[in-house]
Amino acid sequence: MRSSALFRRFKGSYFSYVLIYFCAYFAMASFVSVLSVYLTDLGKTGSEMSFIISSSGIFSFFMVPAAGFLCDRTGRSRLVSAGLLIGMGILALVFSGCRQVWALFLLEGLLMSFLNSALPACERLASATKFRYGVLRVWGTFGYALGAQAAGLAVQHFPPFVLFFLVFLSTLLAALGLAGAEDPILPEPKEEQKKPPLSSFLKNPQFLLFLLITFLFYSSSGVNFNYAAFLLDTMGVPTGAVGTVLSVGTLVEIPIILFSNKFMDRFSGKTLLLICCAINVVQFICYGLSSSAWVVVTVMILLKAIGATLFMMLILKMVRNLVAAELTVTGISVVNSINNLGVILMQNLGGAILDRIGIQSFYLILAALTAAAMLLTLLLRVKNTEKVFS
Repeated sequence: MRSSALFRRFKGSYFSYVLIYFCAYFAMASFVSVLSVYLTDLGKTGSEMSFIISSSGIFSFFMVPAAGFLCDRTGRSRLVSAGLLIGMGILALVFSGCRQVWALFLLEGLLMSFLNSALPACERLASATKFRYGVLRVWGTFGYALGAQAAGLAVQHFPPFVLFFLVFLSTLLAALGLAGAEDPILPEPKEEQKKPPLSSFLKNPQFLLFLLITFLFYSSSGVNFNYAAFLLDTMGVPTGAVGTVLSVGTLVEIPIILFSNKFMDRFSGKTLLLICCAINVVQFICYGLSSSAWVVVTVMILLKAIGATLFMMLILKMVRNLVAAELTVTGISVVNSINNLGVILMQNLGGAILDRIGIQSFYLILAALTAAAMLLTLLLRVKNTEKVFS
């Protein structure tokens, strides 16, 4: 009786959403923030490391839209996402005991595709609650910051199993949060209206242009997400300090998230996307040209998280303004799937470049690709009618 009363209080509570965001992003950071350093410590070459990490994009390209479609059509997004998160945690434990390149490739692809498939549903849940989006999503920032710091310390001072056990534990807690969340309430369709077909938003030229822009932007941003720790490592920053840099840098995004209601609905998606591109062009040029670790660390702390966070919130905003409400999760999943395709290509290209001309030259290529996305954004036309963050 007492347990049922506790669950009723937990159901739909602020704490349930705190668990989802804090623990899901803690799991993400624990696994990916120092993965390149972990693989280097295992003796993997730049090409092998890139091959392993690229599996995330390959598997997510197929898994993410399939999971999004399943969530939209069954209306059981919380159950599907919880199962995916628990699956990620279990596979992380298996990952800790593997050393073969093909086994690491397979496991990394599966567990990251599970996480990437769960996050769009979490975004949809957060945008449809009685709580403001920013005060929920900010816990993802805290989770990622703590996870990045914990990962750096774990890799430096403890056996690998400790790091991956943290991933497992955090996914279980995130699944618990999903059990307490509430499903979004969709407007009742009129009887004469049919549900929009899955392909309806793909016939929208502006949505297709947005996919191309995000393909270029995220192929660069996503690789930076994977290689930031490796860049710092090659510049002589200790592994424990790498985790600290990534952790502190993540905290910079807190004001962006908390005050998202002040600007995300006010400014157009085009304007916000131009800002995202400009931020990334500046930081990538700095990473490519600077020989000072202090300069790179400072820029990484100030800019890395801001551009990535704005972009992730922008995906939700753009999809809500471009596709039918009934296909929101599917739309977000399609965008994420295209983004993952970009990361697949750039990750493997990055491996070849790392082995030949170095990581800093690679960052100049990322700056050029992001600049191309910025130019294409000038052609984008999208309404600003849906209020998501207010």
